[in-house]
Amino acid sequence: MPILCIANPEDIMPKKILVVDDDVAIVRMIEFKLKAAGFKVTCAFNGQEALDKIAEDKPDLLISDINMPQMTGIELIQQLKKSVQTKDIPVIILTARGEDEQREEAVKIGTNVFINKPFAPAKLLEIVRQMTGE
Repeated sequence: MPILCIANPEDIMPKKILVVDDDVAIVRMIEFKLKAAGFKVTCAFNGQEALDKIAEDKPDLLISDINMPQMTGIELIQQLKKSVQTKDIPVIILTARGEDEQREEAVKIGTNVFINKPFAPAKLLEIVRQMTGE
């Protein structure tokens, strides 16, 4: 009689990534690249919208810009790190050069990786795969 092995659903489900940036072109490019690689991607265009989406469906990874309307990436990360439910979500920050002060603040509050804009989509995908174990 064959033995059935039931896989852990988390092992077969695609990793969920939330992409947050007020630049629609950047969001769509990242979304396209990550979906093509098999990730489940949700998009938001400011920090507050991102918090709302995180409350609906917690992502496995957050990719966020720093400078956005309504709530900055720094404020978004601060909110995530305050909550027991979201404090362990890894964070990639997309940043324009010259944001050194904000960069230091983001490190203090728990950002894992910084990627300078403009960036190579293939490099971002490589980092995402490393951080999600894919």
